[in-house]
Amino acid sequence: MTPRRTSRRRFLAGFGAVGTAALAGCSSLPFGDDSRAEQPAVSLATDDVGSVAWPASPFPVPIPGSLAAAHEARVRDLLAEVPTEPSIPNEAVAADLASDRERAAAGVDRAVDDPWPVDALAAWRRRRERAATVRGAYRAATGGGDPATAAERRQTVRADLRAFEADVTYRARSPREAVLAYGPVESLLADCERRVRPTPPYPEDPVADPFRAGEAVGRVETARATLDDAAGLREAYLAERPEATAQWASVAAAAEDLEGSARRTRGVVREALGDGPSGDDVQGTVARELFRETEWIVESQIDDVERAMDVGEYATAVVASGRALAATEAHRAAGEAIREGGYREPVTAESVRTAADRARAAVADIGEAEATRLAAAIGRPALERVRYAIDLVDEGYGSVVRVRALLTHAVLLARAAPEAAAFVDERLR
Repeated sequence: MTPRRTSRRRFLAGFGAVGTAALAGCSSLPFGDDSRAEQPAVSLATDDVGSVAWPASPFPVPIPGSLAAAHEARVRDLLAEVPTEPSIPNEAVAADLASDRERAAAGVDRAVDDPWPVDALAAWRRRRERAATVRGAYRAATGGGDPATAAERRQTVRADLRAFEADVTYRARSPREAVLAYGPVESLLADCERRVRPTPPYPEDPVADPFRAGEAVGRVETARATLDDAAGLREAYLAERPEATAQWASVAAAAEDLEGSARRTRGVVREALGDGPSGDDVQGTVARELFRETEWIVESQIDDVERAMDVGEYATAVVASGRALAATEAHRAAGEAIREGGYREPVTAESVRTAADRARAAVADIGEAEATRLAAAIGRPALERVRYAIDLVDEGYGSVVRVRALLTHAVLLARAAPEAAAFVDERLR
């Protein structure tokens, strides 16, 4: 047995040890009777958290700039059809349309700073939806709305979606690349499916309800944009991998195997940790917040695995299983530390800065993982925890305890991601 396989086996074996050793039989974590001082008021600045450099995008090939350029061109064309001062008898409608157009136009020239190209495309789709909504509302308010045309366009997008779905066979160079390339495609197809539904329905009298008409048009526009991006990602990948072959059977088998691993691992750790900390000594502490946060993420990731398996999105299920394993390891590590008395101390600006530094170091390690792109995909929840913490500080919401817990959780998730990625990678071979 190679050293790598030994370490991969330890990844899950370690969870089993939790259930049969020190934590065996625990229905809740035993905490001491030490009292906790009241959390003093702490003011955080943006610099206390700073920023975190994301690892390279997990998508296995470069994403052409033409996809974003097509969205930008479409946004500008849509807005060009709406005058800055619409001439509409209903002054209230005219004022709202002018305001909506101004907001939509203001975002067109704003830089897209999302760290991964797939996310940048999502930002452009949101801008496209806003522009289409404004154009659709303007047409409806000026008598140019047509329920039949709107329904026909929706049906066309739905038919194109079905044709695309029927041709997804995970053509790729390897099962690992199939997961990385088609996971984002599956996510886009699922989003297209949601948006192509007739909710809200296009009104029978568009002039009387122009903004509902605009919303309906915007959703169909976004469904088309989303499907175009899915096709664009697949085309970009296959253009770089002419030797690609169908990997459906391998990915589906790995997804089923990993779903079982994620469920069993979650069960062992949940039984070992029980309901978590309780008592006056943990109220309002990082310990309590961290336990709840890590537990919630585990359940959320397991839900994602189950949903993906139910609808046959096996590439998505593989990544979600890896995230569930990493999340469960983070939950276990947090629970053991809390059991030993950790995370009860009052939060200070210095402790937040220290947690942020640790998060930066842990995220940097993702880029050094053997299965780097897979580790990045699995480690995304860690990056999102940091981004959420930054947003809370920037916007002045949330407590310092919450910020510190998010950063600590990010550290635990990022540390678990490379090992979880290696475990997943073995099942894709």
